[in-house]
Amino acid sequence: MTKTTGIDSYLGFAVRANKAVFGLESLLRMKDSPEVVLYDERLGNSAKRKAQFFCDKKNVAFLEVSEGYLNETLKRNNVKIVAVSDKSLGEQIKRILASK
Repeated sequence: MTKTTGIDSYLGFAVRANKAVFGLESLLRMKDSPEVVLYDERLGNSAKRKAQFFCDKKNVAFLEVSEGYLNETLKRNNVKIVAVSDKSLGEQIKRILASK
């Protein structure tokens, strides 16, 4: 997937509103289902399978973004998975990625 600048602001809003969870373990511990889960294309196969199983079970969108995109956008190191729990932000992210 190519760099998707359309979701940068939505991810930023989710982080500032404390509606984003980083990492596989944090994702798997979430009590409420996230709206969307974004993962780096370089995520390992084992972690990808675990996250995919979680998302399938909870009926959550599991979407790939290009390598390094999450690190650049969120200005954090080694981010491979981000779950957005806000419904409206998650829906906007899904809408933008579906149109690409």
